[in-house]
Amino acid sequence: MTLLTDTPERFDRARDALAGAVTIAPEGSRPARRLILDRIS
Repeated sequence: MTLLTDTPERFDRARDALAGAVTIAPEGSRPARRLILDRIS
């Protein structure tokens, strides 16, 4: 993941918000939760 900004003081807050947002799993495994939460028609 790459974070880019014109305001470096925002990096700490962005890192905190993204902590735990990404999980690296073995190839072929499935996510624990649904990828599509709802549909808007």
